[in-house]
Formats: sequence, structure tokens, C-alpha cells
Amino acid sequence: MDASKEKPSIENIEFEGGKDINDNIQQANGDIVLLSGSDEIRKIPVPTDDPNDPLNFSTLRKWGIVVTCCWFSIFSLIAVSGTGAFMATLYGMYIPQGHTPEEVTGLSTYSTMVMAFGCLGLLPLAFIFGRRPVFLFAVLLCFVTNITAATAKDFNAHLISRIFLGIGTGATESLLPLILSDVTFLHERSFYFGLYWSVQNCVNAGLQISNSYLVAASSWRMFYWFFAVTLGLSTLLVVFLAPETKFQRSPTLLNGQVIYTDEFGTTRIVTDPIAIAQYGELERIETRKIVKKSFVQELKPWSDVTPNGFSVWLNAYIKIGKAATAPGIIYSLLVSSISLGVAIGITLVYSSVLEQDYGWNAKSVGLFNAGVMPACFASMLYSGYCADKINIWLARRNGGVHKPEHHLVHLIIPTLTGIIGIVAIAIGAQWPERYSAWGMVIGWAIYEFSFTCILITTTTFAAEVIPENPGAGVVVVVGGKNLVSFGAAYGIVPMTHVFSYIKTFMILMGIFISICLLGIPVYFLNSKWRKITGKEPGYKTSY
Repeated sequence: MDASKEKPSIENIEFEGGKDINDNIQQANGDIVLLSGSDEIRKIPVPTDDPNDPLNFSTLRKWGIVVTCCWFSIFSLIAVSGTGAFMATLYGMYIPQGHTPEEVTGLSTYSTMVMAFGCLGLLPLAFIFGRRPVFLFAVLLCFVTNITAATAKDFNAHLISRIFLGIGTGATESLLPLILSDVTFLHERSFYFGLYWSVQNCVNAGLQISNSYLVAASSWRMFYWFFAVTLGLSTLLVVFLAPETKFQRSPTLLNGQVIYTDEFGTTRIVTDPIAIAQYGELERIETRKIVKKSFVQELKPWSDVTPNGFSVWLNAYIKIGKAATAPGIIYSLLVSSISLGVAIGITLVYSSVLEQDYGWNAKSVGLFNAGVMPACFASMLYSGYCADKINIWLARRNGGVHKPEHHLVHLIIPTLTGIIGIVAIAIGAQWPERYSAWGMVIGWAIYEFSFTCILITTTTFAAEVIPENPGAGVVVVVGGKNLVSFGAAYGIVPMTHVFSYIKTFMILMGIFISICLLGIPVYFLNSKWRKITGKEPGYKTSY
């Protein structure tokens, strides 16, 4: 199909046995019929006959892509967030040089905040130039900035290196989930997103433990040299295991519904009349024989540039701006932001509490993360595998129709466990003379379970909640949370100077509970909002 055409034709026309879904539900409102009339799970998006279609990649090839994405996300994210294990060392080094505690804290918080700019800046470029070249740019940027941070001669050079490290790491919040969406079906995405986010946190916990020993045995510079090596290996993985996954997927007619995958990698399903209004008369395009690219051809570091690139770039930001006004997206952004903000805040204070109040030595403070590994496996099981099963069960109870709001049911347990985790950490930090430090360790593990579950759930919810602009919603949530959470994370250190630990964390817990409770009206009212906005299709192909 000519990518420059304004309105694509309906390339694939498929039918299934079973009821006429079009008579029962208007798919324009964002609901997705996940089960066919014979109660079989439908493969959405519908794969084409093109052997270069990412959905047709072999299982081994897909797992190579998943491993590559996970590897980069693990080591780039821990390079950004891993300073918590030796923040006390950084305070002791830079405060005597005349820098304030807030400025030193900025080494962690600013690099986390600018991940939002990397997320929002790199993703539209992937629509134009392809996923592969932008992925290569991001991994090379992280590789170089770890080297410059390791060799930094003063605070400013250290800070600048970390800011650019954060920009490159922003790809983990938008580009990499897009790549995973390119190679997976709708019913698989909770599992793969769950694997992606959970493996990050699980391995990061192990590295947090080892990094405290590494820094104590050598210096903080070895922290960056370690990640320079791992991200150098990440570059090789991208070169050899991550082919281009940008693919022009024409709308597919299935039982009177048109399945459309947008440039953000998410799927929208509309009824036949809406598709005709959007694309014109449905027509079948003659199938032509397409030769599969060789492995050597897939190694090419660049991809074909999308026609009308500036329009694609501008339209992406327009969609992101519109998505930011959707109630479901705003709620997802707030929940993930406060959850992340509290998590970052905890990482900024735990090393000082353990060293100064509990008498732990610097090399042992990483053990604070010992419980995170099992917590991440539990979150992957709950919000990945179990969530998929729950969604299918809820869809069966709803006449085979999956509603995006079903994902909000999964937030009940993470909300409760998040409260328990915050309370345990607050009590341990406030009264070290009464309680064991392992109470804080267990509290952190419980909170990490909550945080990871919230991250997985809000990501999948955002991918479905706005029918006219689905993919942009994911970008707003996963990228915007780093920006919004900055306030909670940056404010925790000065708050502990004004208030006690217990009061500081109770304030954060109150905000956390208030935002999570907003999910109740969102669950009942957001479907009505989707029905109103879903009456008019608001999308078009962009590449």
C-alpha cells in the first residue's frame, strides 16, 4: 500500500462463525470483542500475509526482541535510579564542596524527570525514521553518558551527564513498549508488559544490592563503569536482535468491524459504517508476493523515512495533547505518578536512615532491596498472567466484550498493599529504637509489589481507554509520570527537615489514597464518556 495515501483501503477481509457482533455493540466506544462466537480468542491485530510483518516473526525472533528491550531497560533505568544505594556517599562528597542537599538530590530527581522529555521526544521520531535507528540512538546516548559520568571532574559535569542519561533512558517509557506492541497480539500484551516491567524491577533490586557493595569496595565511579559495559553489550543486542518493527498495517474488516492499528502501536476497532466514513468504500487489494528480508538486510541501521514526516511529527503531538485531556488518562497518569513519586522518595532517604539510625555500613544498605525480587515475581503473576485471565473471565460475563474499565478492578489489591508498605516504612524510619530495620525491608517489598502492579495496569488501561486516540494515551501515562512525580520525589528531603518521617510519609499516603479512590467514579463514569467521544472517529493513518 502507498504510505502516502491519505486514506488507506481495507486490505484484509475476514469472517468468523458466531453471532453478528455488529448488531450488539458499537465498537467505536472502545470496547473490544476479544472472543469469537465460538468462544475462541481472536488474534488482534490481524496478521497480514507479509513475511516481514512483525506479528509473523518467529517465536525465537520475538523473544530476541523482548530480551533486547528488557536488557536495555534494566541497565539504563538502574543507571538513572540506582544512586539511592549510595546517596549518603554523594551527600558526604558534594555538600562540603558548597552544594545544598537539594542540589545533590537533583542528581537523582532531575535525571528521572527528564526521562519524560526523552519519552515524548524520541517516540515521534520513531514514527518518521523507524524504531530501529531511534533505539540505536538511545542506547548509544546512554552508553556515552555513563562514560562521561564516570570521568566527571566536578558536580556540574556529573549532573549534565545524568540529565542526558535520563533523556536516553526515556526510550524505555515509550519506544520500547511500542516495539513490544508491534510484535504482540492484544490478548498477550498484559503478559508481555507485565514481564517487561516486572523483570526491570526484579533485576534492578539485585543490582541495587550489589551496587552498594561495588561502590563501598571501590568508588562511586565504578557504578558508571559497570553500566558503560552493560550498555555497550546492549548496543550489540540492538544491532543483531532488534530488527525494524515499524509496519504499515492496513485496516482489516472482520465480521462488520474494522480493526485498525495506529502509529502508536495500539489497536482500535470500529464498525463498518464508521470505517466507510473514514476510509471510503471498502475494497480488497490484490495480494502480491513479498520476499522476506534476509538477516543481513535486517541489520541495516536505518529505515525508510515516512512520507510527510513533519505532518506525522506534528500530528503525533496533537494526539498526545488531546489524550492528556481524557479522564481515564488523567487518572492513570495521577495514579502512576504518585506511586512513582513515593517510590523515588523512599529511595532517596533509606540509605541515610539505615546508616545513621540503624547503624548499617555503606556496603550493606543495598540489602534494603532484598525483598523486591519476590515482590516483582508476584506482581508479574498478578498483573500479567492473572490479569489476562481475569479480563477474559470478565469479558465472558459481559457477552464476550472486554471493557477497558475492567483493568481498574486490578488496582484494588495494589492500592491496599501500597498503603501497608508506606506505613511500614514510615514507622521504621520514625522509631528505629523500637523496630527492626527488616520491617522497612519488608515494607519496601510490599510497596514495590504495589508500584509494579500499578505501572502494569495503568499502561494496559491507557492503551485501551480512549477509543479515538489510544496509543497517545500510553505515551502520556508512561512518559508523563516521570514529570508529574517530580514534585513528590523532590519534596521529600526538605519535608523530612520540616516534619518527622512519620508525618512526611502520612502526607504522601493521604495523597496516594485520595488519587487511588478516584478510580471508583472513573470505573462507573468513564464508559459513558467513551460512548460520547467514540461516536466520531478522530484518527487517521500517519505513516
